[in-house]
Amino acid sequence: MTDKFDFETPNYQPSYSPINFEIPKTIRKKKSAKEYIVAGLVGGLIGAILMSIFFMAYFGVNFNNFKNDINSTLNSFNLNNSTATEPITKTVVLNSGNSSFVTDVAQKVGPAVVGIKNKGTAYNWWTDEEQEITIGEGSGVIISKDGYVVTNNHVVSGAKSVTVILSGEKEVPATIVGTDALSDIALLKIDPKYVKAVAPLGDSSKVKVGEFVVAIGNPLGQEFAGTVTFGVVSAVNRKLDMGNGIQIPLIQTDAAINPGNSGGALVNSSGEVIGINTAKISQTGVEGMGFAIPINYVKPIINDLMKYKKVLRPTIGISVMEYYDRSGNIMGMYISRVYPGTGAAKAGLKEGDIILQIDGKKVTTFSDIQSILSNHKIGNVITIRVLRDGQTKDFKVTLGTPVDTTTND
Repeated sequence: MTDKFDFETPNYQPSYSPINFEIPKTIRKKKSAKEYIVAGLVGGLIGAILMSIFFMAYFGVNFNNFKNDINSTLNSFNLNNSTATEPITKTVVLNSGNSSFVTDVAQKVGPAVVGIKNKGTAYNWWTDEEQEITIGEGSGVIISKDGYVVTNNHVVSGAKSVTVILSGEKEVPATIVGTDALSDIALLKIDPKYVKAVAPLGDSSKVKVGEFVVAIGNPLGQEFAGTVTFGVVSAVNRKLDMGNGIQIPLIQTDAAINPGNSGGALVNSSGEVIGINTAKISQTGVEGMGFAIPINYVKPIINDLMKYKKVLRPTIGISVMEYYDRSGNIMGMYISRVYPGTGAAKAGLKEGDIILQIDGKKVTTFSDIQSILSNHKIGNVITIRVLRDGQTKDFKVTLGTPVDTTTND
């Protein structure tokens, strides 16, 4: 079964239904003969003690003296030497400071986590005119005193306008600085005068499995604004397809991430944002599997959006299409065009070459190329193996800036 990833799409509208609680069935283990023998011995001992107490009370025997004898007898009866198999219960006591850290994190970062409304228009047949409506809600994080707010691309996708709801429930207009569908990151901006708190950004490369984290956001919209959930880092570098062919190394957590949490903050115990909440696995029988985009992955994207309004990704400088062999199987990617002045042109790639591998990894789809390039920067050198005239050849290609594919040579 393919996992379904719930990205809390912008046309989300909360619906409520009765909550059904299922009480887990107790699994009974069949007792062995030895267990019955031990149980019989213990039961017989207890029965003898009770009968002795009855006769002592009836005949006026000194109970205090006998009580000491009972204690001595019980102490000499070492149940730990029993061969019966019993469940071993281990109690883990968390330091009382843990709850304090969650409170501190909520107070420190909570005011910088905001609600976001994606607004569109709908035609009103009664008034014969268009009216503004909210088509989706999500969360965002204020990251600078200048008023920059980071969120998920899918939270603001298709918006005619966007508003930001501050922690004090004040709703203010926001502009979309830039969006990036491949990383699912968007950058908004509000008037700096509305900024009362800024969330410090941490270093996600230092995140360790098992460390405590806090997720802050607005699940199900503004009604539950500022919700704080607590959990641990379940895994790091969890590469999942975000639905666009790009596999992003995500942080997995069991801290509850629900619809509306998208764009909210995943925070470490130091009160630093280590990830932007983005998705959860939505599948029957699956719980506690939420994901966040590591903040180190987000930072360069934010910088590009600030400077260029878009993300400058490294490119090879070619146009490609799938190439099939005689059996109908995809053999590689056919180069249909090489753009002048690009790394591909300078390296000697030609139209008609069939790309088989990039950096030793097999390539059969455009998504394969995108996934490989997502791990590189402009200026990096990659090795491309192609099939040309029945022979394989390797080319060293320097990745460049995006080219204008609309120009004619």
